[in-house]
Amino acid sequence: MEITAAQFDKLVAYTLRVEMINGKVFIYRIDTENKEYLMNKLGGRSEGDEAKDNLQFLYFETSLRRYVIINTAEIVRVTFCFDFLEQIENANAYYDNFKVVEKDTSLVAKESADGDTSLYVLEDEYLPQAIIYHKGTSPEDNYDANPLLYDSLSEGCLGLFMLELDDEIPLRQFINLIDNDGEETFISLEQIILMEFESKLLYENNPEEIIEEDEFNEDDFPGENFEE
Repeated sequence: MEITAAQFDKLVAYTLRVEMINGKVFIYRIDTENKEYLMNKLGGRSEGDEAKDNLQFLYFETSLRRYVIINTAEIVRVTFCFDFLEQIENANAYYDNFKVVEKDTSLVAKESADGDTSLYVLEDEYLPQAIIYHKGTSPEDNYDANPLLYDSLSEGCLGLFMLELDDEIPLRQFINLIDNDGEETFISLEQIILMEFESKLLYENNPEEIIEEDEFNEDDFPGENFEE
């Protein structure tokens, strides 16, 4: 008996494997919605449709409500992998691509085919607010390494960024990151290979809370006619 695509989606966990020009491989767990979104974006650019502009960045949501953007000019290959849920543990765990998390009892070590061990993170408290992997090298004064890691950024400092990536408004030239103490950093978007960040940087409040706050009752506006 054949199963439908919707039934198959319920049986598997999807993983995005992205191979870069410099040889690095990034692995991210994605849900069905993000898988379909990326398949449509990439599929539309694989059919020679002149009406569609080239993608500058892929973006999607991964485990622990973290967002990822990847510079398409640095990508060699994107593969949508899947594992059957009954064969894996912690299907929504986050893969520590940059080895920025120290080993802890709440982390799960997983050995790859080449013997390298990376970590699957189960709680977002162990992760930086933002990770920025760029085309440059570490500065001479060793102020920061590559990738750049941020842990004390103001919530909402990347507001409207998703609208830019969806071509709703012009794409910004610099990423402006604002620390809780007011210190600001500007990073050239063109030089970013991969950026990963928590959802709180997009919204000062929970997205669901924003919707609730925006709702109004017609009784609050006496005398107004809301009918078309």
